[in-house]
Amino acid sequence: MTTLSDPTLSAVLELIYADQSKFHSLEGLLLSVDLKRPEYTAAMWVNAESYWGRLVTPVYGARMAALAGSAEADQALLNLAELTAQKFLRGESLERKQLPPWLPGFRAALLTDGYQLRIERTGDQPGEATIRCRLRPTHRLPLQLAEQIALIETELELRGQHTPLDHLQQATRCYSRRDYAACEEHLRAALDHLTAYAVGTPEPDSTKNVRHLVDTSRLTVRDGTRLLRDLRIMTSANPHPHRTRADATRFRIQLTATRAKSLLSHIEF
Repeated sequence: MTTLSDPTLSAVLELIYADQSKFHSLEGLLLSVDLKRPEYTAAMWVNAESYWGRLVTPVYGARMAALAGSAEADQALLNLAELTAQKFLRGESLERKQLPPWLPGFRAALLTDGYQLRIERTGDQPGEATIRCRLRPTHRLPLQLAEQIALIETELELRGQHTPLDHLQQATRCYSRRDYAACEEHLRAALDHLTAYAVGTPEPDSTKNVRHLVDTSRLTVRDGTRLLRDLRIMTSANPHPHRTRADATRFRIQLTATRAKSLLSHIEF
């Protein structure tokens, strides 16, 4: 699974920590981007009561949750990056030769993660201008995710599983064309066929096949429930909790890669 990378999150956290006056309170910031959740916690070598500790603990806790398949945590991290850029660009010149020194590196880190930072200024007077920042997925998958997909495709080819392989390849092609509905249909089909492969049946009935994997103790009840939930949301037209279909589709590609890797690990080869 991928989400915002360590270099990108480090850039965000260092900006916030270096100028804490940009935000009225740390707790208010975390609440505003939906990071103030008890489940977002991580064991870190920091003073949990310090400003730095209260900042990095929920952020990296959310990153761990996103890596485990939480769309809410993934969106919260995107919200944090957007809001931080927005706050630090307020009052700054957006002329190419006068950009703040942190911005080029921040944009480059985001591009590596597969996101473009779009900056909009409204209002003519510098003192009255409002800055709005939005992250938009690029039409190319981030490098780390593209490498994960390529490895899964290679393993499927070696295993002779051409049907899920074809669906996965079609999904990435559809994503690059921004045909998100078709991409998600192929993702769902790929997981349906992989679940059937894990059971050893040609029938892609995922409800029946996941139940078999749970009954034979190859999946825990929790993992089986999670897999069925992910299969259901794979073709949902509702991007929630992501704001756009593009965000939701890319997250579903990430989710497919994670579930495919897990299913393949249960099949002897």
